[in-house]
Amino acid sequence: MPTPYKLLLAAIVAAGLLSLCTFESRLQLPAPVVMRSVHGVDGFEVRHVGFAGAGAEGLQPRFGLDNALQAGTPFVLYGDRIYRRAGPGGFIVRPRGDARARYLVEEHADRPNSHSGNITSLSISDIERRELLGRKFLRNSPADVGKDGLGQQALGFVRTVLVAPAPGLGVAGPSSGAAPATQAPLRPGRIDPPVEGGDGCPPNYSIDRLRRPLQFDAGAWAFRARADARSFACTANFIVVDSGNGARLQLDLLDANSTHLFQTWVALPFDEDATVTVERLRVNGQRLQIDVHRHPGKLPDGKPSARQRLRLVISMAPPEVAPPSTQPGGNGTDPAPESAASD
Repeated sequence: MPTPYKLLLAAIVAAGLLSLCTFESRLQLPAPVVMRSVHGVDGFEVRHVGFAGAGAEGLQPRFGLDNALQAGTPFVLYGDRIYRRAGPGGFIVRPRGDARARYLVEEHADRPNSHSGNITSLSISDIERRELLGRKFLRNSPADVGKDGLGQQALGFVRTVLVAPAPGLGVAGPSSGAAPATQAPLRPGRIDPPVEGGDGCPPNYSIDRLRRPLQFDAGAWAFRARADARSFACTANFIVVDSGNGARLQLDLLDANSTHLFQTWVALPFDEDATVTVERLRVNGQRLQIDVHRHPGKLPDGKPSARQRLRLVISMAPPEVAPPSTQPGGNGTDPAPESAASD
């Protein structure tokens, strides 16, 4: 056969193969099916089936733990742990033990080697009634994952089927805001405290660096904030965990029994890249006294920065609600100011 004909035949074959691949990659997935929606769901379990190791051929679950924690339910079971909501954006993490959930969200790696873009299926079941509540197929190609916003399509489907008692309280929800606070400079020490903090805490308290975001680990339980836990400090039965940065502390107050008590953020006069440690904690009634240490480093202009220390006094008292009207002749008595916390 002459060479031009061979080239033409090869081109035709290549075009045919390309058209087949293109046709398969554009196959429409079945529409999502919702058999029944359930309201007031207190929690569910997440399982992944068929994702070998780090994922078959790079295939990763579309509906992961981060997505599940945004569903708004009071708890989520995942692997050998249970995640219970604790304050805005936070979760207390414990071994699951005998905990069970009535509802199961299961993602299967149905076609990890398919030319059609790696399809997974998400099924939601009522285990108690042995009933399938809904199913959705997801294309898992890199382009689709990028457009998906880290599983937002899957999350939206789960929220449609399993409706939480108070939707919108996921890890992306708002924090408690900024409580009234004052700042005063202190004389910096000659040495730096550990970057992770821990002043006044038992020796088994630490930052768990094997999980993301980094969690505060108290041994029997852990606290997962919205972002990486940076440092912590303790006094008596109280623990404060910082998950902010050099320009803004994000503070969560807990007790030794894992009860979440208070959350606030505080703007600091440092740059975001500054290394800041929560060095010391005192609790005096409705006020927190927190000493903050800025480690030496470099300023944004490249010049060296010295150690700095600040004392924060934060009011935990709820904001006073103004009366509907002020009647003349009232006693005009204000509550006595609270005594300052001792150093």
